[in-house]
Amino acid sequence: MALVVAALAVLVAGAAAFLAFQALKGVRRAVSAAGDLLAAYQLAEARADAERVCAWAVSERETFEKIITRGVVGAAVRNAGQTPVYDLEIVFRDPPAAWTAIRRVRIVPPAEQPEVYAGFDEESTDGPVERDRINEDGTIRLAPSADMHVELRFTDSRGRRWQRDDHGILAQVGENVARAPAPVEPV
Repeated sequence: MALVVAALAVLVAGAAAFLAFQALKGVRRAVSAAGDLLAAYQLAEARADAERVCAWAVSERETFEKIITRGVVGAAVRNAGQTPVYDLEIVFRDPPAAWTAIRRVRIVPPAEQPEVYAGFDEESTDGPVERDRINEDGTIRLAPSADMHVELRFTDSRGRRWQRDDHGILAQVGENVARAPAPVEPV
């Protein structure tokens, strides 16, 4: 009799341990799922303002004719978010001309209307140029500004670095990014 009671006690203890182990696994899955939900919420919150920053190429024939003079590359940038974005880089590309240019803007405040930025801070030609883009004098003919590929890179107010490619797709490319110091004007 004592042996049967001992066997039953071992069986009940084993079942209790199994149930406790299953409950622990369930709690771990629930904590993991809660962590995943929190991460998804934080990502959505982080993207909210970044989603509201966009740019498009403009040409001398469009609305911004007064600002973009003939032959000058420019883009309209709109920050429809709630906070400024920093260290904006507008990257212009003309692939058939193997040409890339970058325009840097220190801060873009929130605004109802887009701001137009013309010209660029640096440019390069790297790679093969399509034959029909080479002028008789050897210079390279660029596409009209409105036909340029435009990419944006910027830092949000929380230090996250974002990139919007020339197809409009937004991706986070860095976190806890230190903002570049403001340039010092010579006296």
